Amino acid sequence: MDKILKATPIIFLLFGLGACISEPFARNCVRVLFLIFFAMLWYKKFSLRDLTPYKKILLLMAGFMAWLIISYIWGGMKIPLSDDAIEWVIYNHYMFIFLLVGVMIREEKFLTGILIALGLSLVIDDVYIFYQAAQGVDRPTAFLHGSFMQSAMLYLILLPTFLIMTLKADENFGAKIFYGLIFLVSLAAFIMINTRGAWLALAIVLAFIIVYRLRSPKKILAAAVICAVLGGMFLIASPKTFNRLTTLFNPTSEQSVSERFLMWRSAANAIGDNPLMGVGFGNYEAEYQNKYILAEAKERFQGHTHNVYLQFWAETGLPGLILFCGLFGYILYWSWRRAKNFYGLIIFSATLALMLFGLTDYTIASFSAMRVYWLVFGICIVGLRLTERRNFSV
Repeated sequence: MDKILKATPIIFLLFGLGACISEPFARNCVRVLFLIFFAMLWYKKFSLRDLTPYKKILLLMAGFMAWLIISYIWGGMKIPLSDDAIEWVIYNHYMFIFLLVGVMIREEKFLTGILIALGLSLVIDDVYIFYQAAQGVDRPTAFLHGSFMQSAMLYLILLPTFLIMTLKADENFGAKIFYGLIFLVSLAAFIMINTRGAWLALAIVLAFIIVYRLRSPKKILAAAVICAVLGGMFLIASPKTFNRLTTLFNPTSEQSVSERFLMWRSAANAIGDNPLMGVGFGNYEAEYQNKYILAEAKERFQGHTHNVYLQFWAETGLPGLILFCGLFGYILYWSWRRAKNFYGLIIFSATLALMLFGLTDYTIASFSAMRVYWLVFGICIVGLRLTERRNFSV
């Protein structure tokens, strides 16, 4: 068992390397880590009391997951029994990845190693996106499932992370250059995905990070000028992205935007009919297409509301919405109180980016991207624990 435990950092490194480029590989790494976790518990390498510092976040997760199961049963359990359905019912076990990091990683150097592995994985995605753009693809995607939402979420989680690492005060110069290059290259790739809701969410979060970390008005102004110059050069070199950007100033001209307004109206109708319990977890797609889709809707095969908050209210009722907002609201509150530590700032920024993007998309539905989120969350929780040993609790 001790030999296996010594190998766990290597498994985490492999998980990080595959997280952005191979769904099966990353999923199997997580499965192996969970098996080791339960073996550690069986052989008393740690006890459940060791999880006491995580009590509050675990209670919130447990309440959230319990309500989803209740909603699933109340709604008639219409989701076909499959691996994906099982993950949906427990609102996927990936939320507990942070516990794996907390129990198995004890040294900060391994946390840094996993972040570097995630950065390299993201750069491989960047190259793939650049290749697609060079082939004339209007909206390139990352490797995972070829989904715009999935791709955008990966970048919303990791771009704030690498910007914060670049601006970290005590980081050595070589590391700053390394993280900075990952950030700049990945930012260019992210822009090419051409997902406007994600653009707006990231712009808000990156502006916040720059103001919060730099503080000095002169430095903030210099950063703004650099961003404007680099952004202008990029838009000149990428006409498709420039054309996509201009639609932000006339959003109703785009069918995808007008369709979202229609989908939100449909969700509001579903909420009006089922305000307390919703239509049942996993049932919204069928209810929408059979009952709530509006006559003027042109995209007839949508499966969600394109808004994470409306989705949870329409599907799991008011308690589901409250529990969802309570879980991630608590994460925002807890991490904001620790934002002076760069680990706390990473959690806050990545979570805020996802919550903002959730206004225009059903973000939490993405297993692959959320797997990366909970890995980064775990890295930062352990990093905070190692740097704030006193009075640590989540």
